Amino acid sequence: MKAWKLDLWIALAALIVSGLTASAALYQSKVFSDQLSATVWPYLSFNATTTPSTFALTLENDGAGPAIIVGAQLFVDGTPQPSMALALQRLAASIPQHGPLKYSTTSVGPGQVIRAGAAAQVVKVNTRDLSRLATAYHRITMNVYYCSLLNRCWVVKLHTSERPADVTGQSYPHTGIQ
Repeated sequence: MKAWKLDLWIALAALIVSGLTASAALYQSKVFSDQLSATVWPYLSFNATTTPSTFALTLENDGAGPAIIVGAQLFVDGTPQPSMALALQRLAASIPQHGPLKYSTTSVGPGQVIRAGAAAQVVKVNTRDLSRLATAYHRITMNVYYCSLLNRCWVVKLHTSERPADVTGQSYPHTGIQ
């Protein structure tokens, strides 16, 4: 009878040690997964630069991995805009006595990739009266949804100092801005 109890205690001890070992292995694989994903994290941010006659808005990737764009939204005064060109025309039309704009735009949409350390120019505007257009800049809202190589996704928003928000597993628009 005593031998049976000793065997039971040894078996229970072995079961506890096995359980602890399995738990440690699972935790270690989670830590490894987090470390791996950190090596490919993109980090997009907007950068607006101005000179006396030029305004440029770029999307910069300051992260460690490429940013894969999966969607983008553009609004002027809360109204969705299909293209940056239409948004600029709407802004210019709302500014009294503002002449025609000279601008160049780049589409932002699904499938576009911004390498680590690289930037994509969203829009560049040349005008003699940039100060009037600059006052309307706050009326534009832009959201860019992007993912890492490991399919973790974020949204970066224009006019916010907050870090990009994690949107992994959430729904987001799969459309772009022309």
